[in-house]
Order: sequence, then structure tokens, then C-alpha cells
Amino acid sequence: MKKKLVIAVTSLALLGMVTSACSSNNNSSNSSKSSSSKVNKPKKVVPSDKAKDRTWTYKNKVFDAGIETYKFTKSEIRDSATEGKKLLVLYCDVTNNSKKEQDPSNVYMVVHAYQKNDTSNIQLDPGSAALDDNGNDPLQTYSDNLNNKLLPGKTTKACIAYELKNDNPVTVKFENSDFDTIGQEIYQIK
Repeated sequence: MKKKLVIAVTSLALLGMVTSACSSNNNSSNSSKSSSSKVNKPKKVVPSDKAKDRTWTYKNKVFDAGIETYKFTKSEIRDSATEGKKLLVLYCDVTNNSKKEQDPSNVYMVVHAYQKNDTSNIQLDPGSAALDDNGNDPLQTYSDNLNNKLLPGKTTKACIAYELKNDNPVTVKFENSDFDTIGQEIYQIK
């Protein structure tokens, strides 16, 4: 009788594991589908007093600068407000990892763009987009978000823009708090 009871309990346990595994597989495939649809949605950030102590990194188009993280989502070439010039515009999602308001525009202190001409590797200046047919700046919302104080734990969509000197590739360098280069991206202009 004890053998039958042990076999029955073991069978029920195995059936429970198989059922659980099957439902886990179904859930994981569903969560994969839903997580892939959530790729562009910012994850919830828990603001921390220790955010400033995080190691600064640049990897896979994500610049983690401790108190703020910049996830670069796309780039484009636009007309500059300076006649005859073009801009390299880098769009990003900026997240405040700290418990204090932050200024995302400080990124210009540690992210620099360079472009070669015939004799030099020139550091590019920040630029502004040409106005559209209605007299509006098409990047205004992104520029405002870069210059507004970002609340703790929040994410906003912003852009940084550099005025181009020519059609040569642009190298964007990312620095840490000691101003040492920790990563770079090369953007083709043509």
C-alpha cells in the first residue's frame, strides 16, 4: 500500500512539474512577445542616492553617466539653422537615475563629435535645426527636453545636434567623469 501511495504522490509531483513547465513555456513565449513590444518603452527606474557612484560606461548605444543614462535611438542628417550647413542629430531617451532633478544638457560636457577635413580632426560645435515652412523648429520639443530639469526616476526623449563641417564620417566620443574616452560611435554622413 505504501508503494502505491509513493508512486501516486510521485506521479502527481511529476505531473505538476510537467504542467508547470508547460505553462512556464507558454508564459515565457508570451512574455517574449510582450517584452519585444516593450523594447521602446522606458523601464521603471528607482532613483538612488548612490547613482553618482555608478561606473560610467558606453556600450550598445547606451551611455550610462551615473546619475543619467542616455539611450541613443536613432540619428539623422538635417538642415542647420546656419545657411548651407547640415546637422548630425542624435536622438536619445534620457533617464534620471538619481533622487535629485538633473540637467540632461550637461551631456555636451562629456560627449564630443569630431570630423576630419584635409588637415585636421575638428571638434564640432552644437547646432540648431533650420526652421520649417511654418517658422517652427522641428527639434524644439527634443531640445526643450534636453534643457529642462529632469525629475528623479523619469525618462524623456531628447536630442543632441552637431553642426557638420563636410561630408566626412563623424566620430562621437563618450567620456567619463575624468574626461577619459570610454567609447565611441562613427556616423556616416553620405
